[in-house]
Amino acid sequence: MNAKSYWIKLIAVFAVPAILVISFFVASGYVRDKPNFSQYPGFAEYFNANPPSSELPDQRDKELLLHYRPRFMLAEGNQLPVDFYRDYISNGVLKDGKGKILSRKVTRNLLNEYKDDPETVFEYVEGKSAGNAVVYGGVHRMTTSFQVDNDQLKQTLTFLSYHLVFKTSGPPTGIPRWQEVVLDLAGDLNDWHQLDHYTAVFLVLIGDGLNREKPIAVMLQQHNNVRTYIFGERVFLPVDDRVVIDVAIRSNELYPHNKGRTRHRAVNMPDAKSMYFLLSGRKKPLLAGFDVTNSSTEVDYDLSFLPPDDAFYTFKGFLGEKRLLPGRTGPQGAYYNTLPELKPLAIQLFSGYWREDHEGDIGRLKETIIDNGDYPGFAQLQKQEFLKTWMDMVNRNE
Repeated sequence: MNAKSYWIKLIAVFAVPAILVISFFVASGYVRDKPNFSQYPGFAEYFNANPPSSELPDQRDKELLLHYRPRFMLAEGNQLPVDFYRDYISNGVLKDGKGKILSRKVTRNLLNEYKDDPETVFEYVEGKSAGNAVVYGGVHRMTTSFQVDNDQLKQTLTFLSYHLVFKTSGPPTGIPRWQEVVLDLAGDLNDWHQLDHYTAVFLVLIGDGLNREKPIAVMLQQHNNVRTYIFGERVFLPVDDRVVIDVAIRSNELYPHNKGRTRHRAVNMPDAKSMYFLLSGRKKPLLAGFDVTNSSTEVDYDLSFLPPDDAFYTFKGFLGEKRLLPGRTGPQGAYYNTLPELKPLAIQLFSGYWREDHEGDIGRLKETIIDNGDYPGFAQLQKQEFLKTWMDMVNRNE
């Protein structure tokens, strides 16, 4: 074999799987920006019906957020979270849809001027962090009804939201080495895309009829879906009411704290095949993998507040550089964290409530999402499972 033939074959050996893997990533959950995810059918209708407020949390809600603020744990060497405006937005340029620079000095006010333009692009340029990380707190309330015997049990739910901000994000650490090698051909795995601010905790509180609220569950953003954990089942609330959360290495996704190195099933988008893998651990999709946590250091952060209609949450353009591969392009505002049909917090709460290797949950998944693509139907069935578990926890504590 001559040298030319050798190199042609060598390139073919690596190029074919590289094209396949990169194509799968482009066609998977990383494509929220092709087209711009904020323009996905259903978002406009949702936000028209549920317009974000321009008001900050009142003093009572700020006290709730401060009291229940989570503890975030990082692995050694993991990047630190930052302040969105001070450390990220102030170190970049704002461009229009044709690439023309609008400003090299981007401020919160300027970003909010362009928040409704889906073509606007913010590009981060390397800069130093100037202080503690900032976690953004918010409060959302809604009423839901549970079917109890022949009656409807109405409950007001309070969602305390806490968003971290990371300058960059990458794929899960626990993917096969050959996939890492292939993806590394397309870009820096630690900087797969700029900005990660979907990383959020939602603490769920319920009223007790005496104008008091108590926590019953926590929802954690994990890639493009939310996972719900009821306190007392597999996650426990410490005596200081500050739930401890691990940040996954490289991907920044959030999981309940575990001591030592822990692997967590991870997928890009909650479609039928990936959800089946998440619940059962079986039939792993080609590009599913495992997030890895190995936390040792607690994050020192300040709690801050932004109005719900701020660009941090509602920006329709791109809050990170647009790159050649669509999946490497920066995200939209933090409210674009999942598909429009899953946006109502109650649907996220109940559709995210499932237990690994639980045959009942797997059966309901098959009946709804796998057989019919019925995500709200899965949420409705899991709502009753949520109620059963929650009532069990209440009875145990009496």
